[in-house]
Amino acid sequence: MTPFPYTLQQTTIDDFAENGYVVTDGVLGADEVRSYGDAVDVEVARRTAHDTREVAEKTRYEQSFIQCMRLWETSRAVRPLTCHRALAGIAAQLLGVTSVRLWQDQALYKESGGLATTPHQDLTFWPFGHEPLISAWIPFDDITIAAGAMAYVPGSHKAGRLRVVDITHATTPYDIVGDPALGGASPAFQEVSAGSITWHHGLTVHQASANTTDKTRRVFTIVYIAAQARRTQSWPAYPLDRDHVGVGDVIDGPGMPVLWPPGESMPTPPPNPGVAVGAQMRVNAPDRTS
Repeated sequence: MTPFPYTLQQTTIDDFAENGYVVTDGVLGADEVRSYGDAVDVEVARRTAHDTREVAEKTRYEQSFIQCMRLWETSRAVRPLTCHRALAGIAAQLLGVTSVRLWQDQALYKESGGLATTPHQDLTFWPFGHEPLISAWIPFDDITIAAGAMAYVPGSHKAGRLRVVDITHATTPYDIVGDPALGGASPAFQEVSAGSITWHHGLTVHQASANTTDKTRRVFTIVYIAAQARRTQSWPAYPLDRDHVGVGDVIDGPGMPVLWPPGESMPTPPPNPGVAVGAQMRVNAPDRTS
């Protein structure tokens, strides 16, 4: 059995199981945070260079954050972060599974003046049923509530799949925090330091505060799913459709490699990378210079 580069205490695993989120301190060193942050900055700048709009000119969803997805497919410099063995190992430990694969990575950069992120559950957006899924929220700077910190409703993952929150288009999305299934529980904000990682279950209700500082909140996320998870719904899902994963099939393909246990070499991205900026998906040539 491959030893975990970062072994969790049982109390940490228990806290995650109870609350649906947990913070692991000091996972990445200062040099890693700096180099990975620089790499993501470059890729976000490359993908958004065409967009010269001010924050107030963007849609409500776009005002919440700049979203760039699957950076590992187009940037060699970002790939070691997305495929980081210690992070994948932590994901497997928290989910209590022997193997996890990548679902997606994304940069979520909340600009100065960016609005609060609407409370929601992640798993309801994707055709996975109740498959084990977890997200790593990786800040490149110390994050305060004023800068756009995350908040989680403790224990909300135990309520199961709630009503879908349309954070992309709806002007008045469903108030999931007020859902009776949550029993009146309130979101708890988590201020974290660069190098620490916040983890949340795919069914944990979460949100983020507005960014009232004068700097962009720079955060990268990696979403992991149990390696033997299956697609349960037929609605369009880009990486699944690209890799011809049908309903009932194990989620597999070059765009969703197994990250734990790690292979002898880093996964190779698919030849037709999918690039998402905001809610728009398109195919784009990889960055061969980074």
